[in-house]
Amino acid sequence: MNDDKKEEEQKIVKKAEEVTIKYFKEKENLEVIITGHKFAPSNFQTVFINGHIKDDESKTFSADVEYGGEKYHVSSMSHSKNLELKN
Repeated sequence: MNDDKKEEEQKIVKKAEEVTIKYFKEKENLEVIITGHKFAPSNFQTVFINGHIKDDESKTFSADVEYGGEKYHVSSMSHSKNLELKN
């Protein structure tokens, strides 16, 4: 992978992580820790962000963050059974 592509992916991941943290803070009133990410095939323009609730690593989640241009949003979410969400 060339440096430009790597740099672009790092920017996408950073923004997707910010969007995920903001989502949990505003929608669920929860602080989260991001633990990893994985890109979907490029034609989907989605990055999967994994993490857990701050101070409780047993409450995990995976957020699908869609990106295109400057727009990023959480399109879907999966989470552990012991993590109860409002929305």
